[in-house]
Amino acid sequence: MSRRRAVADELNPYVALTDTTLNVILVMVFFVATLTAVGRVSWDDIRYKDAQKAFRKAVIALIGAPQRPSVNVSKNDPPGTQRWVFKSSALFVPGKAVLSANGKATLGQFARALRQNKNTWRRIRVEGHTLPTTRRINDRWEEATNRAAAVARYLVTQGNIEPYFLATAGRGGQDPLPDLPSTAAAHARIEIVLEYANQSADARKSP
Repeated sequence: MSRRRAVADELNPYVALTDTTLNVILVMVFFVATLTAVGRVSWDDIRYKDAQKAFRKAVIALIGAPQRPSVNVSKNDPPGTQRWVFKSSALFVPGKAVLSANGKATLGQFARALRQNKNTWRRIRVEGHTLPTTRRINDRWEEATNRAAAVARYLVTQGNIEPYFLATAGRGGQDPLPDLPSTAAAHARIEIVLEYANQSADARKSP
């Protein structure tokens, strides 16, 4: 017993204090780093979500339910991306890449929402989609591309959106909506993809 007590008494208190201090410092560094990382992610999420929420509110206020687009949340897009889905039947003359009167009115209001929130988004991509491709039917790339171009052109010429913010893509039938029969009319659609980021469209200058 006396020997054990002697060994315990011989322990250097400064060594024990140093070890404890180092452990506390390491824990604090880890804690601060974790908070910083989580804080950055949370800030981005909050910033994007607030901007998207504001834009959604504007769309709901400006476009009536029958013509109003929906948000496609099934895509695995990066943070800060919002997809608005317009049924082709709500925008175009049947079987053509020509905007109907209702389609023009809808896009005009959507462009108004874009202008009202120009300080939050930085880029727009217009995607044209058709019914899914089958083995014996050629993919309708031209139809998808022409419809996307018609929408983009209307946003520029009538919606007062600067053309350098826009890009178009004709997806054809290669990207059908999930959980729908291949013949469902909803596959034929226009998706307007908004990208939110640090530099808004309002801050960006034309080349």
